Amino acid sequence: MPAFLEQLANELYDKHRGDLSGVSLVFPTRRAGLFFRQQLAGKIDRPHWSPVIYSIQDFIRGLSAMVVPDQLALLFELFEVYKNYFPSEPFEKYYPWGELLLKDFDEADRNLADTKQLFAYIRDERQIDTDFDLAEEDMERIRNFWKIFFNKDPGKLKNEFLENWKHLGNMHSDFRNRLIKKKWAYEGLAYRLVTENLEEKPVSGNGEKIIFAGLYALSKSEERIIQHFINAGNADVYWDADSYYVDDEKQEAGTFLRKNKLVHPGFKWKQNDFALREKNIRVIGVPFQVGQAKVTGNILQDILPADTNSPGNTAIVLPDENLLFPVLYSLPEKLEAFNVTMGYPLASTPVFTLLESLMLLQKNVRKKKDGTVSFYYKHVENILHHPSIQQVEGAYIRSWMKQLNEELSRIQIPADKLNHDESPALFKNIFREVKKTEELFSYFKTILLQILDNIREKEFRFHEVESEYLYHFYVQLQRLEDVIVQYSQELSLETFWNLYKEIIYSSKIPFSGEPLKGLQIMGFLETRLLDFENVFILSVNEDMLPASSNHPSFIPYHIRKAFGLPTNEDQHAVSSYHFYRLLQRAKNIYLLYNTEMKSITAGEKSRYLLQLEHELKNKFPDKITMQSYLAVTDLVKPEPKPIQIQKTKEVLEALNKYFIRDDKYNDFTTKFSASALMSYISCPLKFYFHYVVKIREQEETEEDIEAASFGKILHRAMQLLYGENANLTETVFDELKSKIEFVVDIAIREKFNGQDLLEGKNILVRHVIIELVKKITNLDKKDAPVIVRYLEQKFFLPFRISKEHTVLLYGIIDRVDEVAGVTRIIDYKTGKVDSATPGTVSEIFSDTKFKEQFQAYFYAYLYMKQSASKPLKSGIMALKDLSDGIRFINKGELITPEQFEEFETHLHATIAGIFDESLPIIQTTNLKNCEYCAYKVICHR
Repeated sequence: MPAFLEQLANELYDKHRGDLSGVSLVFPTRRAGLFFRQQLAGKIDRPHWSPVIYSIQDFIRGLSAMVVPDQLALLFELFEVYKNYFPSEPFEKYYPWGELLLKDFDEADRNLADTKQLFAYIRDERQIDTDFDLAEEDMERIRNFWKIFFNKDPGKLKNEFLENWKHLGNMHSDFRNRLIKKKWAYEGLAYRLVTENLEEKPVSGNGEKIIFAGLYALSKSEERIIQHFINAGNADVYWDADSYYVDDEKQEAGTFLRKNKLVHPGFKWKQNDFALREKNIRVIGVPFQVGQAKVTGNILQDILPADTNSPGNTAIVLPDENLLFPVLYSLPEKLEAFNVTMGYPLASTPVFTLLESLMLLQKNVRKKKDGTVSFYYKHVENILHHPSIQQVEGAYIRSWMKQLNEELSRIQIPADKLNHDESPALFKNIFREVKKTEELFSYFKTILLQILDNIREKEFRFHEVESEYLYHFYVQLQRLEDVIVQYSQELSLETFWNLYKEIIYSSKIPFSGEPLKGLQIMGFLETRLLDFENVFILSVNEDMLPASSNHPSFIPYHIRKAFGLPTNEDQHAVSSYHFYRLLQRAKNIYLLYNTEMKSITAGEKSRYLLQLEHELKNKFPDKITMQSYLAVTDLVKPEPKPIQIQKTKEVLEALNKYFIRDDKYNDFTTKFSASALMSYISCPLKFYFHYVVKIREQEETEEDIEAASFGKILHRAMQLLYGENANLTETVFDELKSKIEFVVDIAIREKFNGQDLLEGKNILVRHVIIELVKKITNLDKKDAPVIVRYLEQKFFLPFRISKEHTVLLYGIIDRVDEVAGVTRIIDYKTGKVDSATPGTVSEIFSDTKFKEQFQAYFYAYLYMKQSASKPLKSGIMALKDLSDGIRFINKGELITPEQFEEFETHLHATIAGIFDESLPIIQTTNLKNCEYCAYKVICHR
């Protein structure tokens, strides 16, 4: 049997003997008209006048004398009425209410409801509860939904809702009158006015014969208009249906065909496609949305014909518009031709996140008294990392970011660092202050145009798609600007953005291309009247198929039911019809659903899949082949192989950088610190990654005082407070107390390039540092007098490991002081310090839990080798446990020459092992050392 449009073309061509010049055809969509023309063109062999083809929407608008403006203009017109009842409500708060009002007004008029009576019923909340017996749980469910939808307090929401209820009738009447005076109408009102004028002034179509074809779920105004032309004797109606769902009262897909008064017994055409056509149905469960796109791409790769410009009679149908781009990027490379026909949410595109980042940049501009402007570093980074910006100036951005990373503590980035004479045009357009809303329109449009021009120049695979959504952002922006000027609305930057966001959230990109060429990628409603041999339907989950009917409205369910307005059941019946009609003539059907029911974008498996399995398949077992699959990935956890690096010539050359040449060294000489040596002791491979080949983690700018900065600030504060070569008596300690807050503030400003970070969490951290410094001074006061020799002092020590080779040892000692003739090496520790004590010197070279004690010995050794041989102690001041005092190594005893000699022997063996060609670089066998290692991903640990 032929497809519906082919059958219609045959019938009309034969009936009118090839001359369709006097025929007008009305289809559900414009796209159906294009496919009909294709069918008709295949039947003629000489030039013919084409019939006039309309969508139902275009046909009825053509009968109306009213102009139907766009949604935004209508919302502003409605706001002029709304202000009469709610004068204090700003536009951005009205906007979501306005969309609901407009939608409800449209449905009421489109379905010819008695609006005076309708809104009178709504006005009385008690009458809603009592007369229509609306259960309290139903009311609570509605309120809960609105609470989620508007994100408002339910009590406040109820009051706002009831206030709007009271005035619905008057607002509808005022709005209608206002529009009619301007010869404007929203679509439902235009339909109503056409219907009302049928009785007073009958209208006729533009052709001698009007054919209404493939329509479904008509509104009352559409039914009455079609009935008028039928009564006039110049119209025929063709329906697209199948006996399977029309004749069975239980099948919701046939609901409207059974109750529509225009459908008469023996109508054209009720087919038996499900009973007569063979169908191969494959139901495939796939984890997550992207997984469905990948599986679809893999199946397409197998079924595509050799001629990739004509990929068969194939369509991919996406009930979830957000799957468009995952599907596009999963298409086989060999597929050269495809066509997208669907709406895609503007808010789901990457451009929306860019505009959000640009808006945040402007809302958080900091301006100093001297007029200089700076931007918050995170907003700058978000913009520069955005793919659209990277695409335009990727190379420059990488260079600039490298420069920025050298100033990691800069929280606010001055505008002149971003926007100067050598900056590219895009930087100059983005990083400037926008003061007024009028400037913001120009600001956004300039940036959008620059990105669009760049896309057109580069022409990558999906450049047309990305150009499309950039263009629509520009159009919405321009339209908003025009309307604001027209209605003289004064908007702040915040108000503008809230309004623009609302517009974007409710807008879709109407992708449309060459419909008769290549693979068809379509939205669910765009499939009306179209038939394909191979059909892929994705997201066959509840709340997608059928779509969720949880739509907000001022008109409760029972009132909708009473006045014949669309309800949840009607929406489900429409979805069911389109689903079964799409399957009706298809041969190979792939139905994919998301198996992850807990994900945001999926409910359970759609009821339609169960209907196919338990009803359709059982009714036509000879024609329906149905198979179910679960797409799973075998999770194999490979055993990681031990990593062992031989000391090749290249590795040895890298290690040789540690050798001192001719006993000359400086700050830039590669050297061994206590941290580097402890890294080698804990894991030679970790040492190799970090210190030899220098694989480093990307540092991030700190905006809060984190652990590392906390320690540096405290160290610097102590250095500023005590000073070197100071004799700290009890009196001096008492005098220092008044300076503590001052030196802490200086240390904070130095760490963060002079920027004031004393807000939020940092205020608390500042107080913690001040208290710690006070506790340290109180602890030191007990040992007074204390002679401070060095603070934060660098020490270097050449260390010979063989006759030919010497390396450089290095350390920054927090404090060297003298108490009662004993020199003390003190290391401040802000983190947790293991309280375990090593029994011997050798233990600190074999167990990482003694890393603090190793550092204390290391610093003592550096100092001892360069200073007079006074009695020497070395210890740790654990700031988390100051009540313990200074934890001196060697059980508080002086370090003996024999102990230093033993330490030196182990140190020599450790460093010599690093350069020993016969010892490979291996991983640690102690997995506990890997727990917080930055390289454990590389090692698969």
